[in-house]
Amino acid sequence: MKIFGGVLGAFLVIFTLNSCKNGDSGITESQLTNNSGGYKGGNKVARLAEMATPASIFPHLLTQAAEGLISGQIFEGLVKVDPKTLEVKPGLAEKWSLSADGKVITFFLRKDAKFQKTGIFSDKDVNVTANDVKFTFELLCTASDNNLHFATICKDRILGANEAYAASKNGQKAEVNGVKVIDEHTIAFELLNSPAIFLDIIGSPAAGILSQEAYLAEKEKTKIGAGPFVYDTKNSNDKIFKLYRNVNYYGKDKNGVSLPYLDSLIIVSVPSSEVAWDGFKEGKFDYISSIPANQLSSIVEENIEAFKGKNPKYVLERSAEMVTQYYLFNTKEAPFNDIKVRKAFNYAIDRDRIIERVLFGQAFGPAINGIVPPTFEYYKSQEIEGYNFDLNKAKKLLAEAGFKDGKNFPEVKLIVNSGNMRNNTVAAEIQKQLNTNLGVNIVFESLSNNDKFLLQTSGQGNIFRDGWVADYPSPESFLSIFYGEPVVLEADKISYPNTMKFVNADYDKYYELGRDAIEKDTAAKYFLMAEKILIQEAPLIPLWYESNYRLINTRLSNFYVNPLRHFDFSEVDIKEN
Repeated sequence: MKIFGGVLGAFLVIFTLNSCKNGDSGITESQLTNNSGGYKGGNKVARLAEMATPASIFPHLLTQAAEGLISGQIFEGLVKVDPKTLEVKPGLAEKWSLSADGKVITFFLRKDAKFQKTGIFSDKDVNVTANDVKFTFELLCTASDNNLHFATICKDRILGANEAYAASKNGQKAEVNGVKVIDEHTIAFELLNSPAIFLDIIGSPAAGILSQEAYLAEKEKTKIGAGPFVYDTKNSNDKIFKLYRNVNYYGKDKNGVSLPYLDSLIIVSVPSSEVAWDGFKEGKFDYISSIPANQLSSIVEENIEAFKGKNPKYVLERSAEMVTQYYLFNTKEAPFNDIKVRKAFNYAIDRDRIIERVLFGQAFGPAINGIVPPTFEYYKSQEIEGYNFDLNKAKKLLAEAGFKDGKNFPEVKLIVNSGNMRNNTVAAEIQKQLNTNLGVNIVFESLSNNDKFLLQTSGQGNIFRDGWVADYPSPESFLSIFYGEPVVLEADKISYPNTMKFVNADYDKYYELGRDAIEKDTAAKYFLMAEKILIQEAPLIPLWYESNYRLINTRLSNFYVNPLRHFDFSEVDIKEN
């Protein structure tokens, strides 16, 4: 039975699952209760399973969606992204204004916004001030191995940001001319390009406002933010992240009731979608972001009568996401320093077969039109000539590169990240296809996210599995992955998000023109020109555009999933069935 989803449109299937157990999630009930050392006002607990192990939840070090989910509840930015509409709305800034020329944006901070009363602030109230905001953005403009988001948030966007970053490399303090404190609760930013894009960007978890005092005391270990939930240091570990209600949060609903409604939010890192599914059936999780692809039919068919229920217990949701899955080539070393080899691999992969046989239809479609997913109506990605399965072209290109029928082609090492069985099954299918179609031998290894990241950023491998969830709703977010200007070419230096250090002057030129354009249509035109160059250079193998099936317990009220995988639990409530 097929369940279809349209672009940005969710198809909801409502049903009640039976209660039989087909496995054990490995998580005990006691680990999923509100036993925090902080707020103990009640037991409204929401529980989520994520198939990734966060390495850091410090805003400037976020590289995974799961990290952003957790960090985004603890730290809050000047603005927030509405999880239902993806529109920007007030956060720590209650409002903002634009100058007549659109170059200066002034934020007016809430006078009742406070940092969480925990850690070094346990015995005092600390207001969020404009100086904290200035400190946060100047820290983002400081060169450091612990700052991965200068290029995302500040570079070429805020007046003086580039100069501050350069100065910091010489040991000087990063002072940004374009960030000016007006008074304790007012701060202005002088921008170099679109204020609309800037607002979208600073709504991401990476732009969460830090307390200057807390950071100076605890550096990147600080977990003191101004968001709706407090990190439970006592009861959290590297697999279970417990957050409890911030009783000093400024938010109130339309009836004046203090937010958040939840007493506790628990995010559990599980090793696979199978474990997540088992935990969901056991009632241990209220939301899982993916279900085992090969069990989709049985989940629906075995519970067909429950689809008609008036009071469903669960929702199966699917929609196109701002997510693309792909493989990256190490283009600095043979054999993938040869564009003909890279193109041959692209043509030799049958993406439709992967979606049908391995993903069981859990994809929006094969990524044959580039890396930007078809979730932006104004962006004409269909004009990009990508790589359909074409075995004749693949063999011809490989022969031209000196490897006819794969003869003398070196063994290739593909590295995927562990924690999701799908990564291994896709790798095995691609391994089989490339061996059958081109006569090349692929071996793959499954490593932790951290180990894979270290090898990837140091160029130790041939091909790496990767994927990108948009940081903000624009094609720019995807194309920023390959922007070469910030890249540091030394092997021992990390470049993020351009981890494979792809550099192409023409690509960079059109990317910059798109980034700096004020009008969205003008930006889209230049971004499209950049992406055409990217796909022709083929430093990657675009595989598919994401469209997972997700399970939600309807006891979660005001809970929304969206194409950006952006979560805000400040207004989520528990509705007992």
